[in-house]
Amino acid sequence: MRQDTVLSLLLVAAAQSSLVRAHDHHGANMNFDAGEPIGGVLKLHIFLMSVSFGVLFPIGLVLGLRKHRLHVPVQSAGGVLAIIGFVLGHAHGGRAFKENAHSKFSWFMLWLLAAQLGAGIYLKLHTEKRFNDVVRPYIKIAHKYMAITMIVTTYVQVLLGVVAWLGYCYDGYLGQCLAHLIMGSSFLAYGIWLLLLVRLAGPWLSKFGRSPELYDSAMIMVWGLFNTFTEHGFIEKAHGWSHKDLQHTSMGVIWFCGGLLSTYMLRKAEYKERSLFPSIILIFTGAAMAAHEQDTEFSTKVHFVFGFSLVLAGLTRCIEIMLITTGLIRTDTKEPNPFQYIPVFFLCHSGMAFMSANKESVTAVGNMGIDIGTFSLGYLSISFLLFFYAYFLMQLFSELGKNSDKDMALPTAADGMIYQTVGQQDIEMSVTSAPTLRNRVHGDSHVLFNADDDHDTDSDD
Repeated sequence: MRQDTVLSLLLVAAAQSSLVRAHDHHGANMNFDAGEPIGGVLKLHIFLMSVSFGVLFPIGLVLGLRKHRLHVPVQSAGGVLAIIGFVLGHAHGGRAFKENAHSKFSWFMLWLLAAQLGAGIYLKLHTEKRFNDVVRPYIKIAHKYMAITMIVTTYVQVLLGVVAWLGYCYDGYLGQCLAHLIMGSSFLAYGIWLLLLVRLAGPWLSKFGRSPELYDSAMIMVWGLFNTFTEHGFIEKAHGWSHKDLQHTSMGVIWFCGGLLSTYMLRKAEYKERSLFPSIILIFTGAAMAAHEQDTEFSTKVHFVFGFSLVLAGLTRCIEIMLITTGLIRTDTKEPNPFQYIPVFFLCHSGMAFMSANKESVTAVGNMGIDIGTFSLGYLSISFLLFFYAYFLMQLFSELGKNSDKDMALPTAADGMIYQTVGQQDIEMSVTSAPTLRNRVHGDSHVLFNADDDHDTDSDD
């Protein structure tokens, strides 16, 4: 998940930087107005897109994964609002924006939405009941993955929208802007991934018999390789190596080398075997960024907050793994230990802090006279909201699963059924002698059977 889910949060950040009226604060210029006023039509476009892509579609995805009856109504409502918002976004007469990626990417989003809704309508028609539908299984898979892709592309589109609104990443700032947005988004995705593991995916990963840090290490290794060759002269023509280029590239090398080491060590590790190397990589990265000198004092402090959050994420992750391996934190329970959410939160906060540390944003905020404490608390609040929304979606998925499991609860003697422990040999004999019991055998040591021989058992649908 996402790790899509930050739509409303980023809009809050953008609104704070665009809608606050000018007033004096210790003589500083606090004017947030970056251009022409935002018209009512454009505000309605933002609101409709926030509701559809930021609320309805993610919730609809969860409902769809749980096959809930509200999946179709929620997705349909989101589709209608999205289409109206798309028309309004291209028909408003307010502020004239420069040519931007947000407007161009919206066409891809529109076609993706049309394909997803079309696939959903096709599946709802149940055409296999009228003729042999051989393509239905493939459309079903495509529908699910398009919904997941929609969450990721929604996050990208929101970032592009905020950038277009604020007018950033133009006139030679594209490279450093992309570096902060991509790297910050990577830490966000890492945090959402860990939250998914802690909250939902632990039993699923245990079936593969691999260490959870194997996936972390592989991701770190791949991202380090990408970061090594993209920080210098990839987007814009570079003129020599600055100290920032050297530091960013060296961190990419560290991520690749450390990820390669950890991946190799865990290539045959079992699920219970853990590794501290991904956490150590986070600690060293955070320490380097905390000491990352910038052009202004305010920017240096912002990078220190980011680095400090990353160090805390790595340290708390180390403590979590040590508590798990020593048995002080149990992993066989339905609810995670509260401490396991701490490294996840610090990773999410470090991602938000790094995205806010791009040069234009820091310069604008510094010129407004906002101190580092206010700035940090503002983005800390957004991190809390982001964590809340991601946790809400995962909790909704879990609660819907509990509700669906109620229909599969074990019957009692009052229902004319008994639950009896028998041996493996008895199970085999029962299955052989009574074929109707084959569908009621669960596991290797339990069997359900009818207590009243005069009543017939109904077969499963």
